[in-house]
Amino acid sequence: MEYIKEHWKFLLFILIGGLIGGYFLGYYYYDTLTLEMIEKLNEQNVTKEILAISTMIQYGILYGVVLAFFGIIFSKKIDLWKEFKYDKKAVIITCTITIIGALILFPFDKLIFGSFNSWVYNLYNTVPTFSKVISGLLVGGIIEEVMMRLFFMSLIIFIISKLFYKNKEVPTKVYAIANIISALLFAVGHIPSTMSMTTLTPLLVFRCFLFNGALGLCFGYLYRKYGIGYAMISHGFSHLISDILMILFI
Repeated sequence: MEYIKEHWKFLLFILIGGLIGGYFLGYYYYDTLTLEMIEKLNEQNVTKEILAISTMIQYGILYGVVLAFFGIIFSKKIDLWKEFKYDKKAVIITCTITIIGALILFPFDKLIFGSFNSWVYNLYNTVPTFSKVISGLLVGGIIEEVMMRLFFMSLIIFIISKLFYKNKEVPTKVYAIANIISALLFAVGHIPSTMSMTTLTPLLVFRCFLFNGALGLCFGYLYRKYGIGYAMISHGFSHLISDILMILFI
């Protein structure tokens, strides 16, 4: 109860961002499904609206508020929680990572992997829909950072500290290991969505680990050094800037 009272504004922010982002993610996800998968959903009487509402609840409450609540607890126990505040160095580093992340998504992904895979190439020949833009900004920027950094990365450090460093200072390598593990899982988490849209190949698996894993490491660095707020900003605006570039240049 103490954590809710102290951080209710943050939790409310997560809830609203997760509900809105999750709703539009459901719409975007439905539009990317194959005809076969849509037919299976129709057989179960699952419409686009029902999918959007279920996704909204899932990302707003379960992946959002619940994981954020426990993430705050774990991060505070390992002295990793940082209140958001202006920091000139943090802003410069965040902007740099954000711009690089946006360019990796577009146009680099199209130029590099699109040259070898038609599905990747075609991803960048369609102007992003409103649902894609909003879900990328809110689910990507807020909820994925809650899941992978605030909760999971903090949990790994907390467990390791309790097992091996009781009443001792946790060494830097533990934070690095936790960041690597969470980044790898962040990359793995993108594989199922890829499988729902196309045939999975070794090249696409490598792409997931290269791009998502590398960006995940950067977001983890921001979380550790400057707090979850800067990681959220970088992640969310990487998607937003990439989408804007696609809207302008496709």
